[in-house]
Amino acid sequence: MRTSWWLGALLALLLAVFAVAPLAYPGFFESSTGFQASFRIQALQDAGLLDATDPVRGDGSLAYYASWPFLWLTGSGIGAAKWGYGLSFLLGALAVYGWARLRLGTEAGVLASAIYTYLPWHLTTVYVRGAYAEAWLWALWPAMVFAWEAPLHRARRLLRLAALVLAVAALLVQPGLSWLFLALMVPYSVAVWRVRWWPARIVAAVAGAGLLAAGGWLAVRWSGQVLPTDFLWPYQLLSATWTEDLAGADLPYQLGAAAVALSIVSLGLWAMGHSERRCRVDATEPAGHRAGGLSGARLCSSLGFWLAALLVILLMTQHPSAAVWGPLQLGSLVAHPWQLLVLAGLPLAFLAGACVRLDQRLAELPLVASLAALAVLASYAYLAPRFTRVEPGAGPVAELYPAARPTDTVHLLETELTPADEITSTLTLTLTWQALAPLDSDYTVFVHLLSGERKLNQADSWPCGGFCPTHEWRPGQIVVDVHDITIPPGSPPGPYRAAVGLYAGETGERLAVTGRDDGTVYLDVR
Repeated sequence: MRTSWWLGALLALLLAVFAVAPLAYPGFFESSTGFQASFRIQALQDAGLLDATDPVRGDGSLAYYASWPFLWLTGSGIGAAKWGYGLSFLLGALAVYGWARLRLGTEAGVLASAIYTYLPWHLTTVYVRGAYAEAWLWALWPAMVFAWEAPLHRARRLLRLAALVLAVAALLVQPGLSWLFLALMVPYSVAVWRVRWWPARIVAAVAGAGLLAAGGWLAVRWSGQVLPTDFLWPYQLLSATWTEDLAGADLPYQLGAAAVALSIVSLGLWAMGHSERRCRVDATEPAGHRAGGLSGARLCSSLGFWLAALLVILLMTQHPSAAVWGPLQLGSLVAHPWQLLVLAGLPLAFLAGACVRLDQRLAELPLVASLAALAVLASYAYLAPRFTRVEPGAGPVAELYPAARPTDTVHLLETELTPADEITSTLTLTLTWQALAPLDSDYTVFVHLLSGERKLNQADSWPCGGFCPTHEWRPGQIVVDVHDITIPPGSPPGPYRAAVGLYAGETGERLAVTGRDDGTVYLDVR
């Protein structure tokens, strides 16, 4: 089957619709970062600067700046964040299709795009972790590679400039991970330029490692050197079981059944000799399929490079690689070894899509359509995030955190007060909590009713009357907590205030509150 480039692009976008569909659900999803993407988009509009606690391993501001048009369009940070996530899926699918089509052909490009879009870690980045900046990397990186390799002679210089601009943009979106990707692109560029002299390839590999080490050395000056301990075990890359990371979030680390299976098929075809005639441009292949000679040229070298790159990336997530993380100072670039799984996206997409290029029988419509459907169905279980209809607005009511761990934040998202009835004089206060990290002990909620500085009454209890203790709060989970407090007879007329917070029952120590010294959130009671 010969498919035109525009029809292939349309198919790639249509296949990505299933990944975008959950974003059309009402409300927002309960990711481990909560509403941080929404809050940061709106904070940038108000303050113009993102307060980055970790300038290398954390998020840059560019992805949030790019969401401003969606903020204007929807009028809410939640809407802007959802549009941003959706656009990253679609742009990533289109960019991978364009790049893979250059190297492998149109049908293989469609398959590679579907594989890339539905990699479990790609879906996890959005719907489980809520990592907004990393979601944009999934779009920027393949777009950069496509622009660098595009064979349009008249626009070559313009496309090379676009590739450099995209590289800088990626560094401004997430500096640490993007530096690792650029280090990977140094030896890849040698492979693309068809350098057959092996010493040159070795020099390119050493240059990539040198760039990596230089980035780590520079990053130490910004964020310090940390040796991670949350390395993966080999079974986690293939198991469908979700396991808990150090932050308490349940994450799936598998590479994807469809991606791995099709990659094995490609490597099997390659090893059995089917690639001998497929690694060169077929003289009978239409020019549209081998634009610039890039679709099929040096296929063997590309397969070898991406296989080697994939193995190195996966090895760096494993426990034995801890001995390498120290000398290369990789802990100053990324906080967790499993974050390197984002780098495995392009290798897996290329290797899986190559099976169609290695055996043209797979490029026939029924077969390639079945393979693309397999990519979607194999990861369909990851497209069921937990949703909430809570919309906290421009920011949380308050941020609480243990004094010893200021990054383990608990957000008080909303408060709702039901006025006291005339018979019992009881106020009902509804508190909506969301923890962004697990709490290591059970905290008690205190609610004090104040008239000026005088405490009229108090109601201290575990959240939800003890049915949702804080040690069970899953990162990102919405907890609706209702408290009743009575206005004592003879109390002075209002207005009153409610003092709210969390404290450890064993020690009485309160969680700190951002912007206050007393660990208390004050609410007006009318």
